[in-house]
Amino acid sequence: MRDAVGESRVASSPGVAPGFRSWSVVPLLQALVLREFRGRYRRSLLGPAWAVLQPLLYMGIFVFVRRALDAPSPAGVPYPLFAFAALVPWMLFASAVTRCTTCIYANQSVVKKMAMPREVFPLAAVAVSLLDFLLAFAVLLGMMAWYGVGIGPAMLWLPLLVALLGVFCLAAGFGVAALGTYKNDLALGIPYLLQLWLLATPILYRLEDIPARARSIYLLNPMVGYTEAFRSVLLHDRAPDPATLLVAVGVTALAMLVTWPAFRGMSRYFADVL
Repeated sequence: MRDAVGESRVASSPGVAPGFRSWSVVPLLQALVLREFRGRYRRSLLGPAWAVLQPLLYMGIFVFVRRALDAPSPAGVPYPLFAFAALVPWMLFASAVTRCTTCIYANQSVVKKMAMPREVFPLAAVAVSLLDFLLAFAVLLGMMAWYGVGIGPAMLWLPLLVALLGVFCLAAGFGVAALGTYKNDLALGIPYLLQLWLLATPILYRLEDIPARARSIYLLNPMVGYTEAFRSVLLHDRAPDPATLLVAVGVTALAMLVTWPAFRGMSRYFADVL
């Protein structure tokens, strides 16, 4: 009888069942992360090296374009390192958004049968992207050693920057996960949107290359603040620019305030849509 009641509750309201405890989600979150990480590279020849290969390929393309245009390199920083230091946080964001777009649909069998906070699926997607980030970051540290760029006290900012970027990834993930469950067009369009977003972020070029009159609008892209903060901390041993980072944090907070409640509201009907 109790099982039948539980099943009816799940079917009628895919939210949290009465008596549900948040800590009971932790084993499920761990299982989702391990399954996604192992499944992604199970039949791959290069395995987790793909997490590093993509930003390296982007870096190679950027170096080629920079040389073809005969554009000046940033003062005091080798251009490959300049580009890769921004590509590492960018790939965390791009990977998290891509995974979150289909995370509900990919786990539809669980969504239909279990009562739990649906946030666990975007959380797992962001967590897997963080694992890929750690692999790419290890390569970045190797590049810094190769070019003779040392690690200074400003590296203490790094955990905070990763946490803030992770929150932004989750905020964007809630939005695309909710919309992507209802419309498959989003999953098809996300790669194109991310390509445009990459070009609107100072990775290939410097923030200083943006005209001053347009910079106030340009900074509303939170990835500007986060990529610049990573470069400042890693390559120049300086604290992030407060104004640029605060804008990114403000947009992140606003995005979370919008997308999380929207996700929770739309998640009530995920089981009916799938």
